Amino acid sequence: MSKEAKILSAILVAVVGGMVALFMIANKSSSTPAPVGDKTKIIRDSSHKTGTGPVQLVEFGDFECPACGVAEPAVEQLLKDYNGKVSLYFRNFPLPQHLNAQAAAQAAEAAADQGKYWEMHNKLYATQKDWETTADPTDTFVGYAKDLGLDTDKFKTALTAKTFQSVIDQDTADATALSVNATPTFYFNGEKYAGSSSYAELSAKVESLLKK
Repeated sequence: MSKEAKILSAILVAVVGGMVALFMIANKSSSTPAPVGDKTKIIRDSSHKTGTGPVQLVEFGDFECPACGVAEPAVEQLLKDYNGKVSLYFRNFPLPQHLNAQAAAQAAEAAADQGKYWEMHNKLYATQKDWETTADPTDTFVGYAKDLGLDTDKFKTALTAKTFQSVIDQDTADATALSVNATPTFYFNGEKYAGSSSYAELSAKVESLLKK
């Protein structure tokens, strides 16, 4: 074999080998599952929590979301029936299509600043139909603050100044990192829940986790 032929042969082998390697890399990449989200974002130390049970239920919710409003009684009943067995964490995920979702989240956070987060949380869901289409729900939310015995001047200042926007933004960023795209989205013990938000299915999930 001539010198030129040997050189051409070596080049051909190198090219073919490179093509095979590229094919193997591409095939490996296409078979790798897509990431399911950063699970360290599910709960933060500052996340609002109620209950002390070993089963951790995290809800990414929107106070104006109709589906969240429907799910709320089931979640509340779950906490009552599994007192000491379920811990609930609520994360803000106000959807842009909901007129007053951001303001409601601000109201909840402003109430939290005065130690009444869950009271305001429950009030907002219970009265969702009363404020969801209001042009400016400020006075309505201040009225709720008064009913809960809060310092209404301090509450209104926080509400109108959007004092706790960074808290809401952090929750929203965490939800985005987890690929959350709808409300309510639930996580049980760090795993995304795929069932319905009916009491029957939520309680069945809790029962299965308590048996583990």
